[in-house]
Amino acid sequence: MKSASIQRMCFFGTVLLLACGDFVFGQDVVFHLLEGDQLGREVGNVADEAGLNNIAGEQDFAHLRYSFLTTQTPHYNYFSINNQTSVLTTNQAIDRETLCEFTNVCFIKLNIAVQSMKSSFFQKVSVSVYIDDVNDNHPVFDKPVIDLQISESVLVGTSITIDGARDADTSDRYSLQSYEVMPNDTPFQINFQKKLDGTSIVRLIVKEALNREQRDNYHFSVVARDGGSPPLSGTLKVNITISDVNDNSPKFSQSVYYIEVKESVNVSSVILTLRATDLDDGKNGKVFYRLSPHQSETVLTSFAIDNSTGDLSVIKPLKYVKGEQHVIIVEASDFGDQPLTSQALVNVTVLDVGNNPPSINLNLLSSDSLAKVSEFASRGTVVAHIAVDDPDTGKNGEIMCTIDNPAFVLQRLENKEFKVTVDRALDRELYQQIHVTVFCKDSGMPPLNTSDSFYVEIEDENDNAPIFDLSVYTAGIMENNNVGDVIVHVQANDADDKNNADLLYSLSESNNGMFYIDEKSGIIRTQARLDRENVSSYSVIVIARDQGDPALSGSATVIISVLDKNDNEPMFNQSRYTFTVNENAPAGSQVGILYATDQDEGENAVITFTGPDSVPFTIFPGGYIKTDRVLDREVQNRYEFIARARDKDHEATAVVTIHLNDKNDNRPKVTSPSQLNNTVYVDKHTEVNTMVTIIRAYDLDSGINSQLIYEIVGRNDSGHFDLHPDKGQVFLKRSLENNIGTSFRLDILVSDMGHPVLSTPATLNIRILTSNTAALVEPKSSNILIVAILVSVTVIISLAIIVIIVFIRRSDRQRRNQGQVNENFYKGVVENTATVFAAPSEESISEKKKKKGVSFSLENGVDKVSEVTTQGQEFMYDNDMERKVDDSHSLGSASDSGRGGSDDELNSSRTHNNSGDIHSTKKDWYLHHQRSYDAPMQTFLPPSNPPSYHLLPHPGGSQNGRQNYQYSDSMDPGPSDASLRSFHGRTMSYDTNSSSEGLNQNGGPSDCVPVETRGRNADSPVKSLSAPRRMPAHLFILHYFGPFWFTDKILSCHKGEKNS
Repeated sequence: MKSASIQRMCFFGTVLLLACGDFVFGQDVVFHLLEGDQLGREVGNVADEAGLNNIAGEQDFAHLRYSFLTTQTPHYNYFSINNQTSVLTTNQAIDRETLCEFTNVCFIKLNIAVQSMKSSFFQKVSVSVYIDDVNDNHPVFDKPVIDLQISESVLVGTSITIDGARDADTSDRYSLQSYEVMPNDTPFQINFQKKLDGTSIVRLIVKEALNREQRDNYHFSVVARDGGSPPLSGTLKVNITISDVNDNSPKFSQSVYYIEVKESVNVSSVILTLRATDLDDGKNGKVFYRLSPHQSETVLTSFAIDNSTGDLSVIKPLKYVKGEQHVIIVEASDFGDQPLTSQALVNVTVLDVGNNPPSINLNLLSSDSLAKVSEFASRGTVVAHIAVDDPDTGKNGEIMCTIDNPAFVLQRLENKEFKVTVDRALDRELYQQIHVTVFCKDSGMPPLNTSDSFYVEIEDENDNAPIFDLSVYTAGIMENNNVGDVIVHVQANDADDKNNADLLYSLSESNNGMFYIDEKSGIIRTQARLDRENVSSYSVIVIARDQGDPALSGSATVIISVLDKNDNEPMFNQSRYTFTVNENAPAGSQVGILYATDQDEGENAVITFTGPDSVPFTIFPGGYIKTDRVLDREVQNRYEFIARARDKDHEATAVVTIHLNDKNDNRPKVTSPSQLNNTVYVDKHTEVNTMVTIIRAYDLDSGINSQLIYEIVGRNDSGHFDLHPDKGQVFLKRSLENNIGTSFRLDILVSDMGHPVLSTPATLNIRILTSNTAALVEPKSSNILIVAILVSVTVIISLAIIVIIVFIRRSDRQRRNQGQVNENFYKGVVENTATVFAAPSEESISEKKKKKGVSFSLENGVDKVSEVTTQGQEFMYDNDMERKVDDSHSLGSASDSGRGGSDDELNSSRTHNNSGDIHSTKKDWYLHHQRSYDAPMQTFLPPSNPPSYHLLPHPGGSQNGRQNYQYSDSMDPGPSDASLRSFHGRTMSYDTNSSSEGLNQNGGPSDCVPVETRGRNADSPVKSLSAPRRMPAHLFILHYFGPFWFTDKILSCHKGEKNS
C-alpha cells in the first residue's frame, strides 16, 4: 500500500511540473560525419533525432527555433544550423587529425538551444558529432634514411631501437598497423609497439649471426603500413655497416683500493681517483666509469663517480658505524657497440668524529639484497623487519619511524622494532621493483634522524596470456617453393616474467602438414611444395603457450597466399577448330573465335592468339578470326593453318580449318556450241529419238550452284528436236525426210540452280544433209591418179627432205636458244567440216622429229563422205603422244558417239572426253585460258591438253567455186571481219566446188580414195577400210614446211577432195 501511494504521488508531481512550465531538460543526440573539406554537407536533423515533435507537441513544434549555445562549445563555428528546420550542416573543412591529433575517438560537442516563438517551451539539446576517420595520411618516418653500425659479434636476438613512423590517422582502423623489412632475405626483422601519440617503438632485431668478413653492409627498407584497404605505407631506408669486434676490456691500475674517510667530510669532496686503460682504438678504447648498480642502496646514495675522470666523491653526509665499511664496486666500460666492462673494489672506512643519529637495521626476510613478495600477496603480508638502534637514552633515545611508499605500511612490533607489510594489491606488470625508504628520528632537541631504503621485488605470477603483435598475419610465398622456405616470422609477447613469459609456438592441426613452425623463434616454414592452382591460400592458426603453471596461451591467424608462377601452358578448349565463311564476304568478316584457358592468374594468365601471315585471315589477340581480303571459293575452297595461344613464357597450338561456303557467283560456261563452232549436220535419214549432239557446259561453283538445267528458249524447228533438261542431249523427235537442205536454229539457255539463278545463252544451228551413197563410188582411175601423184611427189621432194631436215634442226636450235616456244595447232578440213590437227610442244618436237612414224587417222562411224565428213581426226608424231580432241569441236558430227583412232588407239582404252567428265576436263581447260581474256584469277595447274584450233568456213561463202576457210582459235576468235588467215605468207583455201566434173551429184569428190561410210549396203563397190589410213611422213613435212599451193592439193585429194 505504501509503495502504491508513493507511485501515485510521483505521478501527480510529474503532471504538476509539466503543467507549471514547458522547460525540458536536454536531450543527447549523436551524429557521425566523415572528415572532409566539402562545405555544406548535411550532418543530420536535430529535431528528428531528439524527438522534439513528441516532446513539444505538434502546435509548438512548428514554431520552434534553433541556435547554438556558444558557451563551452569552442568548435561550433565548424557547423551551421537552420534555425527553422534544425538541419545541421558543415560550415568549413573538418580535418580529424587537426581536431583530435592524439586520440583514436574524435567528436565535437555542440549545445543547441531550442525555443518556441509562441510559448515558453525551451530545451537544450546536447549534440555529439563524431568525426569518423578517412585514410588520408600515409605513415611518415622522421627521417627518410638512417645509418646504423652494428658489430659483427652482436648476438642473435639483439634489438636496436629505431625511430618509428607516425600516422596522422589515429583511428583504430586507419592508424599504423604493421612494419615489414623489404626485402625479407636480410638477417633482420622488425618488432614494434604503438605509442599513444601515434608513433611507435620500433626495434630492429638481429635474427641471424653476422659476419663482417662475409658482408660488411646491408641496405634494406622498413615499410610501415596502416590499416586502409589498400593500405597506405611509408618507407625508411636503412643502411647498416658491420663494424669490427671489440675484444679488449678496460683494465684498472689495481683491482682493490683501501681508503679512510672522516664522517665529517664535505659533500662533493673527491676521496679517490681511479684509472683504467683499454688497449682498443677509437670508441672501443675510450673508457667511462660508473658505480655498479648491483650493490647496496647506501653505497649508491652516498657516493658518486665522474664518468670521464674516475673521481670518486661523497654525495651525502657519512655516518660512523662501528666496525662497518663501505664496499664500493666501480665499473670501467668502453664505448663499443657491445661494451666490455671490468670492475674494481673500493673499501671505504668511515672514521668517527662525534655523536651519531639512530641507525636502522633492515632484515629483508630473504637471502638476497631485495625483499620479495608475490604479486598475488594479500593485504598484511610481511615484507621486511626493521630494527632501530640508538645508544642515546631519554628523549634522545625515543624513536619514531615512517615509510614513504603507499603500497606498504609500517607497523610497530616493539619499542624499536617494526615490520613492513603490504597495504594494497600489487601488479608486477606495472612495477617490477618498488623502492621503499624508512625514515627514523629521535625525540632529542634538535632531533637527529636517519633513513634507509630497500627494494621490494614483486615476484611474477602467471596472470597474463601471450599476445601476438598482430591478430592476423598476412604473408605470401611463390608456388613451386623449396621445402623449408621461410614464409613469415610471428612473435608474441607475455607481460609475465621467466617461465611465465617463456613461449613455445605451435600450429593448429588444420594446416594439413603443409607448414611447420620453429617452436622457439616463431618462424613458419613450408613443409611441402605448394601449388597455387590447387590451393591459392591457406589460413593457419598459430598458438603461443607460456611455461607457467597453469600454462596460458594466445593465438593469431596467419593467412598465407600462394603467389602465382607461370608454370602452366595455355590450353585450347579443342585441338582442332572447323569454321565456315561465305566466299565474297567483305574483308574484316568474322570467321570464328578461338578459346584457350590458362590455370595461372594475373599477367601469367593473359593469353594472346596469333596465326601465320601466309593465310588470308587475321587472328586478333583476343582470339577472333577475321578475313583480311575478299575470298573466292573457286580459287581455294579450304584453308588449314596452325593457331597459337601464348602467355608470357609458354605456347600452345591448335589446327584451324576454314571452309568457304559457295556463293552462286559464276555463270555457266557453254563450251559447245561456241560462237565459232555452233553448227551440226544431220542426215535426213536419221532415225527418230537418235541423239544428234550434246550441249556441253560447266559451272565453276559447287553443289546446287553448279547443277545445270538446259532448255530451249527460241526455235524455228517446228518441234523436230528436243533437249534433255539435265544432260543437255539433243534428240531428233520428228522425221527429216521433207527437210532436205533446211537449217534450223535452237536458242539454248543453260541455267544453274543457285540463288539467284544465273544463265548463259547459246545458239545451235542444225543443217539437214542429203544422202546418195551411189555417188560415193569412184572409178578405179582415182586410185591410179593418187599413186602417180604420190610417186611424182616422192621423187621431186626426196632431195628437198635433206635440206628441210637441216633447216628444221637449225630452226629448233635457234628457237631453243632464244627460249621461244612455238605452239601451233592446225586443223585440216574435209568437205565442209574442220578436222583437228594438234601440234606437239617444242620439247616434244625436238625429241620426236627424228621418228618417221606419223599417222593420219580417219574415224569410223560416218554415213557418207558426201554428207558427213570424217570427224575426230588426229595428226600426231608418235603413238604414245597424248591426244585430246573433244568431239564438240566437230562441226559435221551427226552424234558424239565415236571417233577414229590409230591402230594403237584401237587397242587401248579411251576414257577422256566422255560426257561424264565434261565438267572436269573442260573446266580445267577453261580456267587455264580464261585469265588472259577474262578477269584475273588465281593460278591453277595447266591442263594436260593444249587448246584446240579450227579451220572454219569463211562467213563470206564461196568465191568462184572455191570454199574459203579461216584459221580460228577458241581463245582468240581472230579479226571481226573474219579475214582469211595466212600461213607462211600464203592464204589457205580449199576448193570444194570447182567444177561439176570432179564431183558427184551430191557434191563429193570423184577422183579421191573413198573412206568407209557407216550404213553402206553389203554389195557397195566402195572400198572398205578396216583401219584408219595413215598419212606418209613426207606429206606431213610438205604440209608443214612446203608451199601451200602444192601440199593443199595433195592433202585435199588424200582426204577425199577433188584436186582442182
